[in-house]
Parts: sequence; structure tokens; C-alpha cells
Amino acid sequence: MIGLDERTGRSGMVMAAPRPPGAGLPRTVRSLWPVALITVLAGALRLVELGGVVGNTFYDAAVRSMSLSWHNFFFGAFDPGAILAVDKPPLALWLQVACVKVLGFNSYALKLPETLGGTLAVPLLYDAVRRAVGTAAGLAAAATLAVLPISVLTARSDTMDSLTMMLTVAALWCAVRAAGLGSRRWLVLMGVAFGLAFNVKLLQAFLALPAVVLLYGLAAPVAKRRRALDLAVAGLALVVVSLSWAVAVSLAPGRHPFPVGSTDGTVWNAMFVFNGLGRATGSVGLGFVVPPGPVRLLGGGAGHLGELLGSALVAAVALAAAAAPALVRKGRVSTLSGAFTTAVMLWGAVGVVLFSVIGVLKVRYLDAVAPALAATVGCGIGALIGSGGGVAMPRAVDLLRLAAALACCCGYAFAIADAAVAWSTTIAAVGAIVVFATARGASRPAANARMVGGALALGCCLVFPLHQSLAIVGSRQSDAGGLLTLPARVQRDLWRYLGPRTIAARYELAVDEPFGLAPLIIHDGRPILPLTSYGTPIVTLGALQQAVRSGAVRYALLYTCKARPLIACGATPTWVRQNGLDTSAAARLPNWLRLYRLGPPSRPSAR
Repeated sequence: MIGLDERTGRSGMVMAAPRPPGAGLPRTVRSLWPVALITVLAGALRLVELGGVVGNTFYDAAVRSMSLSWHNFFFGAFDPGAILAVDKPPLALWLQVACVKVLGFNSYALKLPETLGGTLAVPLLYDAVRRAVGTAAGLAAAATLAVLPISVLTARSDTMDSLTMMLTVAALWCAVRAAGLGSRRWLVLMGVAFGLAFNVKLLQAFLALPAVVLLYGLAAPVAKRRRALDLAVAGLALVVVSLSWAVAVSLAPGRHPFPVGSTDGTVWNAMFVFNGLGRATGSVGLGFVVPPGPVRLLGGGAGHLGELLGSALVAAVALAAAAAPALVRKGRVSTLSGAFTTAVMLWGAVGVVLFSVIGVLKVRYLDAVAPALAATVGCGIGALIGSGGGVAMPRAVDLLRLAAALACCCGYAFAIADAAVAWSTTIAAVGAIVVFATARGASRPAANARMVGGALALGCCLVFPLHQSLAIVGSRQSDAGGLLTLPARVQRDLWRYLGPRTIAARYELAVDEPFGLAPLIIHDGRPILPLTSYGTPIVTLGALQQAVRSGAVRYALLYTCKARPLIACGATPTWVRQNGLDTSAAARLPNWLRLYRLGPPSRPSAR
């Protein structure tokens, strides 16, 4: 037929690939229903009891503030008065604002974009792995991601990581299309996907970038010079999309909110210093309590990283070790399937090393490496059963490698799981080894038996993750939290006390540490006057005095110097203490928190 050859970009005679027997609609339906069931399972694990999961008050307050005006929406304002902005580009928050506008401001609407992102990543990963390695490998990868506890936990939290992960998988999917066709268009779309992911979670989005560059460099059926040019064009698209919001917000006229974490008031400092170098070195932010080290991701202590990710990590490493000799033996590294397997292994290795040594690690960050581990498990299962041109364990030494890999999974399960789960893992492993030991040859019954053996091997890897994910759903766990949020009782007492006394003032109160008041912002939707951001002054003493004289602010909330010495002991808090009337007892505040009335006395007004 006559058409456009995507590998050369020229019009001419293009030979259509022969359709395999039975490639009609019934076969298509048969190949789709397993991934549909896996996607339904993924959605159920992420959606059930979603409304009862605790939210992240910092980002929820930003969504509340951003929903009040287009100015707040564009800049990603944290507070209704747009004095502070969140520390990241607001793409994910824009989606949350859209949801709360349609569904109302509630826990379910706030988490829905992340939940849908985490669910959509499952069929996307399936199709990426299927195109590169084969259907069986794609199904195994999708099943692994669907039940992976870290992915389930993160998708049930109103933070940005699941959406970032989905966009990264979308970039991988585009890279597979680009590598298979030698298509610059698909490679540019890969760059766009990475750019959008950057506008959700910044540098974390680029964890998979070296892997997809390697994938195209190894497998694209075009000349080396063309590959380099294609990668350069895709890189340009990535940079343009990544920096589009930051450039736009920097050039926008008028008053700009002060980005949280910035030391100079620019979004560039917040993006690349606070959320870049500062996070990597541990000099800013609240870090994870487990110290960096080679076994950080395997432990079962604080953070439960072993339960959330360790089992998948052990399975991925063990299966990769079992399948790698067959890959190298057949010289398939430069083929699409071999390049893809190598790329996802690189992605996983980079992520594991980075998260083992990074200074500030929060549990939700680990979702960035979840697709790589899931895809590695899928490629390992595909190699075992001969999917996508792989070689199904034809020799005794290969069978021994499989037994060693599954033994590692069982040993880890006994070390970290309860007895019932560990023994279930062992039974599945023994069944897989027995099936593979007896299913030799090229006959159809032997091939079908190897499929059963692959399913049992996958079950050995996923019994414990599925058990943990069900526990996460049942207990409504979340990895959201907040930034130094004040206790709920303190929040209630504050809004009851301040509400009738500040109704005529522009600001509900001034505060030296604004993040603890996120629930107050969510409840009242009124402007506050933040005095600092991570200890950096953003409102001068003169500006506060002017606001007091004009009646714009009547109250100031301060931590005691003992509770927050770096925040609460500067010139502005000292002036408040010297010139304000302490009303903490009337507001029923704890002794580590002080509320001062500023300016002339005000009388309560009836609402």
C-alpha cells in the first residue's frame, strides 16, 4: 500500500505487516479482558474508602485559596491573600481545583486526580511493556503496579506523586513507540510528557529520563546521527514545556506571591535550590527517620519501607538476575525488547541508589521508582515463559536461577511478613518450579504450562504486596500529613475566638509560622498575613505596623521562642510581644503558642 514510512519520513510503498491468524475482534477482546480486570483491581484498591483518608492540609489549603480567584489559581497561592505560593508548579493543584469546583470541596474530590492518575498508569504500563516485550510480560508488569503498596498508598493521598508517576509512564510509552518506529514525533511527545511531569513534581520527574534516552539510543531503527538529532529535538521540547510556567509567572506583571522555601522570592530558587540541592543534601525539609544506607529500602521499621516497596525490589532484582543471562546469551540487547529490559533495569537501579542515599526522603517519593520495578518483574516473568521472543528456561542452570530468584522472594517474605503470607508465597514458588521443570519443549501444552508457571511465579512475588495493599485500604492509611499543622482542638478554638472579633479586618490574623494554620484557611477561606516562610522573613516589621495602624490585622499568632527559636525570636515577633495584649488564655491556647491582640480593642460582632 502507499503511505508514509515513519522510519524515513518519506512517502512511498509501505509493506503492511501480515496479520497473524485469528487477529480479528475476538482475539482482541481476549487480549484486553485480563488488563481490564487488572485495571479494575487497581481502581478498587485506590478508590475504596477514599473519602475517609486523611488529607494533606498544606496542599488542601492551597486548593481552597486557588479556587477563590484566577490570580491565586495561576500563581498557586497557599493563602487566600496570595502572599505565599506553594513550592512547586501548580499543575496538579489545577486539576484538584477543577475537581472541587465540580464535586465540591471534600476529601474525595481533593484526592480524585491522584487516584485516577495512579489507576491510569496501570494500563499505560501494560501497553508499554506489551509493545516491547510481549503480552504476558505486560500483564505481569500491570498486575505488579496495580497491587504495589507504595503505589496504592500514594494514589490514595492528595499529594502529587501518583500524577507524576503516571506522566512518567506516559513518557515511557511514547519512548517505546518512538524506538519501535524511529519516530521523532513520538520522541517529542515523550519530551512533552516529561515536561508536564516536571511541572507536577520538579526534578523527581526526570528519574526515568536516562533510561528512555538509552532505550531510544539502543533500539531506534535509524542512523546514529538521526538518533542524536531526534533526542536533541525531544530535549528542546522537554525544556520548553518544563520551564513554561516558571517563565510565565516570572514575567507576569503585578505582585507575585512569595514561593514557599525560596530565599529570594523567585520560583527558580524554590524549584532548584529548595526542592533540588536542599532536598538531596537534607539541609531543608523534614526528612525520613531511617538514615541513608544500602538497606534503607528493605527495612521494616519506621516508614515500613520493606512492606511498601522492599518485596517488589527483591522480586525485581531476583528475576532480573535470573533472566539477564538469557538476554545476553541471545544477543538481544539492541532489539526493542532487550533495550526496553535494559532501560527499565537502569531506571530501577538509579532510583534505588538515589533513594538509598538522598538526605530528605518521604515515603511518597518512592512511587517514582514503582513503574521500573513493576516493569522489571514483568520482563523477568516474560523471559521465563518465552514472551516476546524471550527464552523460556530451557536448561537446568536456568531452572536453578529461577529457583534461586523465587527463594529470595520467599526468604524476604519470611523475614518481614506473617507466617500465613510467607507460606502462601512459598507454595506459589514451589508450584512454579515444578511446572517449569516439567514444561519443556515447543508444544502448545508445554507453552500453556509455562504460562501457568509464570502466573505462579508472579503470585509468589505479589502475595505479600497484595496483602499489604488490602491492609492500607482497610485501615485508611495515607502518606499525606501536613507541615507542622496545629492540633485540631487548637484550630477549632482559634476560629471560634477570632471569627467574631476579626470580621471587619482584612486579615484574620498575622502568623509567624503559616503552615500550621492550613486547616484554618480551609475552614474560613479568609486571608492571613504570613510573616515568614521556612524562617525567611516575607513581611517586614514596617509592613506589619502599617497593617496594624490601618486596621487590616488585629491579631498575631506566635510560637514561643522555646518552641520555634529560629522563627519566633526575631525583630517582628519581639515587637508583637512588646506591643500586643496576650489573649492566649481567652482563646484557650496551649502554653507553647501565644495569641496577641494588636491595635485598639475590638468588640465581638454577631455573625
